[in-house]
Amino acid sequence: MLFRAKKEIAKAISRASALAEGEAFSSLEPAKGGFGDIASKAAFLLASREKKNPAQIAAELAPRLKPHEWVEKTEVAGPYINFTLSSRFYSDALREILKKGKNYGKGNKKGKAIVEFPSVNPNKPWHAGHLRNAILGDSVSRVLSHAGWNVESIDYIDDLGLQVAQSLWGHMNLGNRPSGKFDHWLGMQYVEVAKRMETDAKVQAEARALLKKIEEGDPEISKKARELTERCVSAQYETDFAYSIFHTALIFESDIVRTIFQEGIGLLKSSNAIILEKEGKNAGCWVVKLGEKFQKLQDPDKILVRSDGTATYTGKDLIFQLWKLGKLKGRFGYKPFLKQPNGKTAFATGGKNPKPFGNADMVVNVIGSEQIYPQEVIREVLLRLGHAKEAGRYIHLAHEHVVLPEEKLSGRSGTWKGFTADELLEESVRRAKEKISGEFTEDEKEKIARAVGEGAIRYSFIRTTPEKKLVFKWEEALSLEGNSGPYLQYAYVRARKILEKAGRAKAAPASYQFNAEERKLVLEMCMFPELVEKAASSFRPHLLSEYSYSLSETFSKFYSMHHVLNAEGGARGARLALVKSFEQVLGLSLSLCGVPLPGRM
Repeated sequence: MLFRAKKEIAKAISRASALAEGEAFSSLEPAKGGFGDIASKAAFLLASREKKNPAQIAAELAPRLKPHEWVEKTEVAGPYINFTLSSRFYSDALREILKKGKNYGKGNKKGKAIVEFPSVNPNKPWHAGHLRNAILGDSVSRVLSHAGWNVESIDYIDDLGLQVAQSLWGHMNLGNRPSGKFDHWLGMQYVEVAKRMETDAKVQAEARALLKKIEEGDPEISKKARELTERCVSAQYETDFAYSIFHTALIFESDIVRTIFQEGIGLLKSSNAIILEKEGKNAGCWVVKLGEKFQKLQDPDKILVRSDGTATYTGKDLIFQLWKLGKLKGRFGYKPFLKQPNGKTAFATGGKNPKPFGNADMVVNVIGSEQIYPQEVIREVLLRLGHAKEAGRYIHLAHEHVVLPEEKLSGRSGTWKGFTADELLEESVRRAKEKISGEFTEDEKEKIARAVGEGAIRYSFIRTTPEKKLVFKWEEALSLEGNSGPYLQYAYVRARKILEKAGRAKAAPASYQFNAEERKLVLEMCMFPELVEKAASSFRPHLLSEYSYSLSETFSKFYSMHHVLNAEGGARGARLALVKSFEQVLGLSLSLCGVPLPGRM
């Protein structure tokens, strides 16, 4: 609605001046200092053309603007033209928000986007660092979907790494029986095997022999490795679901090697993107010569295929990205892997049934900032293969790690123990439950605590920009005051309580004259559609967390200054429409951040 109002103002400016409509639209910005709602800098754009003072141009232009029912007043303040929106605009805006409901801010169809996350090794539980990746990836998926993209959430399962061979060796030789959640048990066993490998050459040799058999596709060993990894991933997905995170498909590296690897290697070798080194330290290797612009990152000569014909990690990842972008003919077969709590099935490669996954218009890889160099290598190779458009839509959403007081989380050393995503949620729910007062049954307390505990963590993780290190603090995450998930959940629940007492909320009367606090609240809700588009195009879901907090603060001020249920005449209907609209918009914004919406608190 605000976008349409700005379009109408831009049309009026264009008709009354030498500016094109696009130029006039770009001149608009929020008015400052209480001078109206929208300001135009059109006079600045016209000044150089007409060789006049901008203030003079503004004074001459304003009277020529054709009136519109959504504009109550047009005023000149020096070189600016300020527009005050009418009560009719605010009434129409509320009507639109209420009518669209959950579709408010929904964008037009844009194409298919693949978002890859969290790609955790399948031999341990998620720790807090993995959780940040998963929450960021899930929130980006939600925002892109609301902005109009058809989103496939893909999880890459590295089941061919040494860590899987080590875990399989432990499973076959240590004689430990699984107990508790399988990924936790397997993770601790991996720590024990890793320690043995450091001092026992025999264990090291046997683990590497297992890895060779897995890579070669030995029927017995490959089957055991696949069963082990699938069991671990199933346990990891219990964590996934506990945080309301879901996936479309899981792509196993072993299936990449068996299905599209040779085709991808052939494509690369037949192109001019990589070369075969004939001499030197890289003799026999297929290498991409990156040149001067990569010298500040790492080695400007990146090996993609080793002299023995095996691909490096970056080489295999490049082949996977080519599949995502629809540049390979090979197709995976899929099988149902897990029925998810959202009612949708997550599929895994390794089956017989084709699925229309891949062939995306845009790829977003949520990977830690330490992977900036290999991700830039992949983008450079895409350019050299002639895929400039695809390279422009190949996005590495880099993020920093979760900072702990003592040390960096490590799977090999087991420092994640006590900081797993499961333990974090368990502690958050426990602390939330302690804060619950009032007459609730035990079941109700548990349900509320789970929603608040999950919301506290998700919001705390998503509100920090990806490029900043995340320092998690319980006192901030679970606070009922300030910028926290529980505070925003409470604002949502408070609006619901008002509506439950009042009954059905109707649209505001067209004749109602909105006061300053009501106007500010409606105007902020009108910003939601443009903000969704901005968050989607910049891959920054934290913009919606900032918006949720600002919107809640605006609502709190409005509610503290004006009666709603006891308001008289048209004010009661208008304010109930405001409360209902706020509940819808805040609920949408929080949902795009993945924050649960409790019914009671």
